[in-house]
Amino acid sequence: MIGANPETAKRIASQLRVRSMAFTFPTGSEALCNQLLETVDSTAFPGALVPEQAADGEFLVVAIALPSDWRRLCPVLRAFAGPTLTSFDGLPSTDLVVADLLAAVAEAGHCVTAAIKVPTDPGGREMALRALVRARDTFARAPSLTRAAPEPTSWLLARFQDHLNVGRRDAAAAVLHRLRDELRLDALNLRSLEVQLLSTFNEWAGIVNLPGFANLTRARRTPATTALLLEALYQAHLASPFEAGDQAAVESLYAQQVRVLAAPMLKAPLPYSLRAGGWRLATLEVLSSPAREDLRTGAAARSNVLGWLAPRLAAVSSPEKRPVPRLDSTDEARERIIAGEARESVDVMSAALAALARLDDTQRAELARAEPFRSALRALEQEAGSTSVPTSWPMWLTRISDATFTNALALARMGAEEWPIAGEATDPVEVASLFDALNKAQSDSLAAERTAQALPYIVASLQRDPLFPNSAMTQIYSSLLTLLALGSGRGTSVYDSSLVLIEALLSIGTDAAQYREIAADVDELAGEGFGVRMVYWTLELIEAFMRSPAPDTAAREKLVHSVLARLTPLRGRLSCLQQAAVRSLSNEFGWTFDVPPTQQDLDGDGLAARLRGKSIAIYSLVESASRQAKVVLQAISGDIDVQCSADQGGTSQLRALAINSDLFVVAWAAAKHAATDFIRAHRGDQPLVYADGKGVSSLLRAVEDYFTAQLGGRTRPD
Repeated sequence: MIGANPETAKRIASQLRVRSMAFTFPTGSEALCNQLLETVDSTAFPGALVPEQAADGEFLVVAIALPSDWRRLCPVLRAFAGPTLTSFDGLPSTDLVVADLLAAVAEAGHCVTAAIKVPTDPGGREMALRALVRARDTFARAPSLTRAAPEPTSWLLARFQDHLNVGRRDAAAAVLHRLRDELRLDALNLRSLEVQLLSTFNEWAGIVNLPGFANLTRARRTPATTALLLEALYQAHLASPFEAGDQAAVESLYAQQVRVLAAPMLKAPLPYSLRAGGWRLATLEVLSSPAREDLRTGAAARSNVLGWLAPRLAAVSSPEKRPVPRLDSTDEARERIIAGEARESVDVMSAALAALARLDDTQRAELARAEPFRSALRALEQEAGSTSVPTSWPMWLTRISDATFTNALALARMGAEEWPIAGEATDPVEVASLFDALNKAQSDSLAAERTAQALPYIVASLQRDPLFPNSAMTQIYSSLLTLLALGSGRGTSVYDSSLVLIEALLSIGTDAAQYREIAADVDELAGEGFGVRMVYWTLELIEAFMRSPAPDTAAREKLVHSVLARLTPLRGRLSCLQQAAVRSLSNEFGWTFDVPPTQQDLDGDGLAARLRGKSIAIYSLVESASRQAKVVLQAISGDIDVQCSADQGGTSQLRALAINSDLFVVAWAAAKHAATDFIRAHRGDQPLVYADGKGVSSLLRAVEDYFTAQLGGRTRPD
């Protein structure tokens, strides 16, 4: 990497790539030259190797590095491509290095340069270039002396959930790609995460079309995965005829295509997170098999979502109930263990552990004597980590101060799918119990750290509340935000889920004192270590404050000015879109946010050049945000065509935008499912990205992330 700043290196790399297009490199050397250009922004390479054409047309390679990097680079270059293959003798030189190249890399700081001549004959030239590429590869394979400690898999899974909480599809997909690439999880767990990702954006057909979907319906699953697979089957095969009232078609399709896949998953107790489609499949199974009294009871209790199936279910006569034989303690333990083998559930695990606790030593030894119970017992003990597991969030919070509770984050991940925090009839006693447990966690450093790490899972549970944001849960949202703001690890904590809590509190409404507390927590959460990567998060947060009523306008202005003051030292490092967004916010509050002219003219990130001539479509129900995003984008370059839509469903205009735009941005938090499905259906394989918030900042971030990935030559994880 040239220089010491990765962002500066990326800007220089984008300029040099554009610059190299004007050269005519020797025939057959283009691929090798492109590989050498990758060193400019490669953090593994000390410096850069830039293919160059001298003023007289001579082809050469320029080695550029900071003095500290040159000491590492020089001996390796001599070893791989010294005087035997090239003119490089280990000494710096500026001969034949054209002035515009030196000007292009000047931003990296004072660098040592050396012009490396390669043979003019094709064979010798190729040999020299390949030697330089091997030098690049050697640095890439070398162990890093400053390598950070590897992140635990549990942290990556928490980050995955964090991104899903706010709809950052590409960021979640990147985490999933890393988990797969680093072999962190087995194929089954990776596929379950992919199901979770696709379901978040209602891509049900994508789930059904996953390779090995049929195997997923029979494999060990979490209750949440079961609910999602059932919903995908319903949406992909039965939703259209069901809404049309075509009863014959629904029953035929269920019998011929769906039942073979759904039946293995329709086992009591059904997941509490089961959606309308899943309950309809359960009802269809009862109609096909009236003896399924276990399903009939649950489906009858959800008659409000069954539609025309409700009277059909009521007409099914209940079979004669037979007395259920009472199991002895050993047989009950066997059944619980087998249930745990079929279902990855913390509640099932708890029931199995409770059944085992009722056995004496002789019964337990007898149970463990034969397979498959011996292996199942060993797996259960390893997964549980102790003789009991929590079965609710208050119980989990009570245990996290225990240093031996090492699987706290893993159980929180499972509990997020099974432990409802609140519902339509929120119990004040349960809310008070949860609030007390959170307050107790704040007084213990280990408990506070574990709660902050589990925040994405807690927020996911909160978002499943039908009334979210729920005014009865205000003190819970506030307590979580305070715990995160005051935690020792806030600088590295997850920020996306904290934004969910902040927006929930602001949308519920607060008095002036509570409003000041929220503003203080947010200011503390941002911290002093303010970096470029937090800019869009911060701007989206400020927009949330601007969209909401302000009981204390002075507190809001104080927060905004504090944030702007922290952004000011970074103004020269912001992208052109970040600069435009911050400038718009500054003007609203009377600030002057000027970027040095040299930085403005440089367009070092290459983003403006990449945007020129592009057509971008934006879909958002918050029309003011999409209009502001349009103004910002077109201010960067006048030939950017930006079209906005807020249609409630499929229209001819929306179809035209979906088909013809170079990029389509959907505001995930401010969109109708029908319109999103319509866009996706007509978009095909063309780029479609999701903005994670409702404001202009999230729309700009989605555009920048996409074109930055394209500029860097990286493929987007899908």
